[in-house]
Amino acid sequence: MNPQRWIAFAMMLVVVAIIATSGIWLPIIKNRKSSHPTPTPPPAGTPTETATPTQGFQPILVVSQTIVPTIDPVVIALMQETGLKTLAVGQNPVIILGGEFTVVDDLHHATGTASVYKLGDKNRVLRLDPFEVTNGPDLRVFLSQTEQPRTSADALLPTYVSLGSLKSTSGAQNYDIPIAINLDLYKSVVIYSASLDLVFSSAPLQQVRG
Repeated sequence: MNPQRWIAFAMMLVVVAIIATSGIWLPIIKNRKSSHPTPTPPPAGTPTETATPTQGFQPILVVSQTIVPTIDPVVIALMQETGLKTLAVGQNPVIILGGEFTVVDDLHHATGTASVYKLGDKNRVLRLDPFEVTNGPDLRVFLSQTEQPRTSADALLPTYVSLGSLKSTSGAQNYDIPIAINLDLYKSVVIYSASLDLVFSSAPLQQVRG
């Protein structure tokens, strides 16, 4: 038998084997197709959802913040009183003079503290805090050369400096001290009624060493 006949005979055997075993492998193929069905496209007009890798994930928004140093409100108030815009490094306000208010009599008295702050090289501010004084007409704030004045003569002579009208009978308040004033000459802060010509109270100023 020549080679071509052998090849034809072998192919016939393969076909016969396939037909004979079709009852075995055909059900297997059908089962595999049924376990992996072909997706059926949705009807036209049906809304579809597109799954994304971030579905169900809540992103965290990170906001970059610039840290600004907090300035003490007292320092802000002192700077506003003098019109000072900025303070150089190492020039934080310091108290250079201070004292407690005294009682003159039952009708005219004040309680609290008078402090003189130095800001920078030249600026000085008088701060009353805490502070409360009995009410009276035309109250003024003076710097006196007398340590504990009780009369108008004590408060005004030989020379006094007016820092202006009292801003309030209670609560913290600030008064700018002119640069030309030599504080070495003044010994007290006086609450004075110009219309009554009376001293309501005074606070002796003592040097404060930081």
